[in-house]
Amino acid sequence: MTSLDLHLKGKVALVTGAASGFGSAIAMALVTEGCTAYLADKNLAGAEAARSSLGERAHALEIDVGDADDVAAKVETIAARHRRIDILVNNAGILKVGALADSTVTDWDQVCRVNLSGVFYCSKAVIPQMTKARSGKIINIASISAFRGGGVFGNVLYGTTKAGVVAMTKGFARELGPFGINVNAIAPGLAETGMTNQYLNDERRRQISQSIPIGRLGAPTDIAQLVTFLASDASAYITGETIIIDGGFLTK
Repeated sequence: MTSLDLHLKGKVALVTGAASGFGSAIAMALVTEGCTAYLADKNLAGAEAARSSLGERAHALEIDVGDADDVAAKVETIAARHRRIDILVNNAGILKVGALADSTVTDWDQVCRVNLSGVFYCSKAVIPQMTKARSGKIINIASISAFRGGGVFGNVLYGTTKAGVVAMTKGFARELGPFGINVNAIAPGLAETGMTNQYLNDERRRQISQSIPIGRLGAPTDIAQLVTFLASDASAYITGETIIIDGGFLTK
């Protein structure tokens, strides 16, 4: 039996929030499929560490997704070097926890700046290259919190921004489809990452796993494999969708 050829060899990808967790796993999967990948993160040291084992097709890039000027400059650097940007994965995000009544205006501004503005700034920055090529893949990382108004840990602020990502995905897909650009989102359930592990202990993992039909928390590789599919031409007729990947949690 032959494996599915995703035809990603030679593609240029930008992955935000790639110093750890989903982002580093996504970058690894794309490099494995033959992409040149830019591991972009505000934490440059972390991005360098994640890049170090991926070979010469992986590059670390310091970026603040909440700064439109910084995003535009960094995207221009990539485009000037390669004359193309084929794949954008908007993965960068921050988590806010706690009750709405205890949340501050600063909390709201911070989570919107990264989780919503970051998706807009990065997507807008790559559109010229993708429209010129009449081809491109934009993949946004949302969350099942978008459908629940908050998640196991993420509060209503987090869930609201992720619902915004779902809405942007639909709107971007509608506007960019005529230019050959696919825009989709992935909505993971709770997964084992550095962002969530600080809130987990063995007992909490056991309790949460019991609420998931598959019987375990997600792993970054679960999300990375789905990203590679959406980044490939195998998903050419899928756009505007948000794919839930939660082990069946929302079915219960």
